[in-house]
Amino acid sequence: MPLFVFLFFFYFTPINAQEFIPSIIILEEVHISENSQPLNPQDFMKIVKEDTTFYKAFKHLRFYPHSYSSNLDILDKKGRVKANIYREGKHISHKGNAWILNDTLSQFGKIYKRNGEYRYYTAEAFDIVFFPKDTFSVSLKINKTESRGRNQDKNVRDAKTIGFTVGSSDTDQKKGGLSSKLAIFDTTMQKYYDYIIGQEIYNGVDCYTFTCQLKDSLSRKDVKQTLVKKITSYFDKTNFNVLYRDYFFEYKNLFIKLDMKISVSMQYVNGIHVPVEINYHGFWDLPFFKAERVNFRLFLFNYKV
Repeated sequence: MPLFVFLFFFYFTPINAQEFIPSIIILEEVHISENSQPLNPQDFMKIVKEDTTFYKAFKHLRFYPHSYSSNLDILDKKGRVKANIYREGKHISHKGNAWILNDTLSQFGKIYKRNGEYRYYTAEAFDIVFFPKDTFSVSLKINKTESRGRNQDKNVRDAKTIGFTVGSSDTDQKKGGLSSKLAIFDTTMQKYYDYIIGQEIYNGVDCYTFTCQLKDSLSRKDVKQTLVKKITSYFDKTNFNVLYRDYFFEYKNLFIKLDMKISVSMQYVNGIHVPVEINYHGFWDLPFFKAERVNFRLFLFNYKV
């Protein structure tokens, strides 16, 4: 299964971030502090790169019972829906085990092959990540070594790396040199990006913001050298929990085309930090695979914590 099918499907393990800190950081009109102690931009960047709160919120997603509704559209070249899967149900968790119970499951279009397997890798990937068929173990423990287990599929390992570690290029697959283009903090990539620290109110919570985006002055040739176009994170000022993150990735050459936008929204439920909405809008076209265009939206609610 190709790397970019799984590229940003949020699996549930963290990876250590790179050591590089950008030499130039744009600081908007904001005073940064932690526990009433002032922080300089480099200190804040270290917090960004070493963050585990985003990962832990997804651990909470698996650990705590909740309800869900999801909609997945498979699109044709003109953006028309040619297949769909809609789900409503419950995520049940009890004594270290969890499972999915669909209350409503409807679909149309040619989703499966004659042998019952998915026609579309993207739809299969979302099933693996969010709607596993079997009972699985859950825990709130953070194990930094579990993510690189050799018994895991390399696409899954890569998805874990990229989904939870902003700027990491520590992937198993190095196709077309794209792995290195994920390393947005590396000294070789810093010439393409602005790194901006600011502040915003998000759902009534005072947040620091961190944005990595392409420089306005880049030539068309330089833009083509990048995979990551923009990443934005909102950090709760009181505890540095990530409350929102979005990604925009785009790349094109003679062999590979991809355009992906992903956003994740978080909230507090009885003081517990959990995901409440995940959006994915993606297109990819790789050699030897049929191109796929998919929109996916997942709502998570009625957490029992």
